[in-house]
Amino acid sequence: MSIMTTRTKIILLAIAVITALATVFAAMYKPKRSNTIVRPIIKLTAVLPLSGEESHLGLAAQQAIQNSLRQVDGDTGYKYEVSYIDQSSETPLPPDTKALINFEISPAPKVIITLNNDEKSTFKVQTPEEETLALLKSGLKDKNIKNIGLLILAEGNYRQTAQNIHQQLSDSYTIRGAVFQKDQKDFDAMLNMLINNDTDYYLIIGSPQESDNLMKALHDKGINNYRISALHAPDLTTQPQLYNDMTYIGSAAGTYDGGLSAAATLAIINSYEKNFKKDLLPNLNLVAQTIQENNAPNKVISIKANWKKISEGKISELKE
Repeated sequence: MSIMTTRTKIILLAIAVITALATVFAAMYKPKRSNTIVRPIIKLTAVLPLSGEESHLGLAAQQAIQNSLRQVDGDTGYKYEVSYIDQSSETPLPPDTKALINFEISPAPKVIITLNNDEKSTFKVQTPEEETLALLKSGLKDKNIKNIGLLILAEGNYRQTAQNIHQQLSDSYTIRGAVFQKDQKDFDAMLNMLINNDTDYYLIIGSPQESDNLMKALHDKGINNYRISALHAPDLTTQPQLYNDMTYIGSAAGTYDGGLSAAATLAIINSYEKNFKKDLLPNLNLVAQTIQENNAPNKVISIKANWKKISEGKISELKE
């Protein structure tokens, strides 16, 4: 009987110790907010080129968005879900979409954020053109060139970009333009015109598919990549080897400019979190105001432009 009593005391003591330790650990352990409440869900929709010749850009954007969600998962007051829609489809937007993320490439890669508030507030995530052109102008000073040939895709806003380049550079260089069409295969006439006018530097302003075709035509004419440059297209191509040894200007947004979509996603999330209220969704007008105040004072979330170089099919940024 005394043995049982001793065992009982030991068991009761052990239970008391375990209970005390559990109490201590419970006090020390502070679970993440997401584990202690049912988080309200914020639904976003991304409209991306998920099929066709630009699908690699859409898939890179999708991966960047998913990485952004994983980056913040568990540390947010709200839970975020993203639906993906192919730009070439006619799929309607989910009715409960709070914010839309739309990827575009003309005349430069950018992401448009549209909030589903009364004003349908919009923000751009991009490398501002004025920054790109200022960088172009300063970089050309180190090159021994006089005559520049602008190769311009006759689509989207590429012509306007070409006009802006002409305004920036015409006081220092002789500039001639040649326009090419989407899906054009024969570039002989336009290239011969530029060659016959002693063009010593060729600047491509167009989408990646057409720029790739133009690069092949320039090579066929014996023009090497040291005499060719571009705005953004080498960042977007699936054939970077065509641009080996070229220096050009692109965005600091990473592979296929997926970083633009990541920046858009995080701007939306951060703005929601700054307006977090337990069990309540914030007013979208407040979310829009927070994005503008913290990220986009001029409705533009700016991503830096860089001079880059492609070597053996790999892109590297050049130091200023």
